[in-house]
Amino acid sequence: MTDYAYPLRAGDLMVERYRLIDRIGVGGMAVIWRARDETLDRLVALKVLDPRLSGDERLRELARREAWAVARLNHPDVAGVHDFVRTSTPDGQEIAVIVLQLVAGEPLADRIALGALPWREAVRIGARIAAVLEVAHRRGVVHRDITPDNVMVHGEQVTVLDFGIAARVGEPDDDSTGASFGTPAYVAPERLDGMPAEPATDVYALGVVMYEMLTGRPPFRVRGWDDVAADHGPVVPPDVPELPRSVAAVVAAALRRDPATRPTAAEVARVLRAVPARSPRRLLPVAAVAAGVAVLGALVWTLPTRESPREPGQAVGTPPASTPGFGTQPASADPSGTTPTTPAASPTANASRPAPSTSAPAGPTAGPSPAPVLTVKQAQDAALKTVDDAARGGKVRTDVATDLRNTVNNLVQARPTGALLAAQVQAAHTKIDQRVSEATLDWEVGRQLHDDVAALGRALEA
Repeated sequence: MTDYAYPLRAGDLMVERYRLIDRIGVGGMAVIWRARDETLDRLVALKVLDPRLSGDERLRELARREAWAVARLNHPDVAGVHDFVRTSTPDGQEIAVIVLQLVAGEPLADRIALGALPWREAVRIGARIAAVLEVAHRRGVVHRDITPDNVMVHGEQVTVLDFGIAARVGEPDDDSTGASFGTPAYVAPERLDGMPAEPATDVYALGVVMYEMLTGRPPFRVRGWDDVAADHGPVVPPDVPELPRSVAAVVAAALRRDPATRPTAAEVARVLRAVPARSPRRLLPVAAVAAGVAVLGALVWTLPTRESPREPGQAVGTPPASTPGFGTQPASADPSGTTPTTPAASPTANASRPAPSTSAPAGPTAGPSPAPVLTVKQAQDAALKTVDDAARGGKVRTDVATDLRNTVNNLVQARPTGALLAAQVQAAHTKIDQRVSEATLDWEVGRQLHDDVAALGRALEA
């Protein structure tokens, strides 16, 4: 970073209101100060244009434009603008000052410097940036400087900074100085051809940022403007374990050389938002599931129970007759390492068992009847009807309803057996839990779907 010999110093009072505290950043055209607004008694950030550039009317216009762009967005993930003033330094130099919301956190660049981010976190951050760009483009603003340095991360909060070189969509790019070009590695190649400001340039920069977050390195080796102009060949999608193909594909598409073939910011946001925000419960490997099921099956046969035992030859590995509770865990070993445990079930499934006995019960005992086993077609139709009824009643988001229908139909078409059936049914239960936790599926509908999926698992097992 360039260190300017600013005539400003900590303790100075600007425009009779803002008391400078300390410098928190230096850019190509300005320095950022932490300051206290003594009128409203709050901390703010002051972006002060370098006084040595005060004679450049175009650069002062860029500062004014940033205030316009941010005020036009009024987005929770954009640092808000409180004021824009022109004033003078103590030695009489004219300067432009933007008074901004002071944002807590650390630059995304600092996070990337430590290596690739967990892919779910990268997707979450990318979705927030894409959402900001979606709103900006809809309101006619192109940021033109999306970089990791201009994104602040603070817990779940993501804030886009620095609209200093923002432009109106379609505005001619007549800058011959390069002052409004931004950082080479994030500049779309068409900008060097003098193309008007277009949303596709922001999408390209977002693609670079996403690629860096996912892999820890930029997609192309760019050290200067000659590298920006060079054709780097086909884009290789980021290769990250477990990363959804849809995410890898949209990142690669954002980096296409031809701006007309890139997705819009809205399309990128839609793909990234479709990825669950939290990691689903991990399923045990199929071999582990099979082993656990075998042990559980042996225990079922050795313990007398109020419930009817499985018929000889009936496969094991499907969920219990009643529905799993939301947020339950897949089968795992007891901490003692001796007794396997199963997911928590509904009160019906948790009916008490008699103590182990060396002899069979004297006769039939009262207790819940085993759940009827439907045909596969009946179970499939019941699950689909639950989803359709919920969709008509507005109790499930439209895209979620489609996803749940596909889950049911795919399960039937695949016709898995044994441990694979257990794993796929468990995955369906997990998906239902996720949708309920995201509030895209009504809780009561989710509970009914758990019943339907369990019934479908029994039908496929029969």
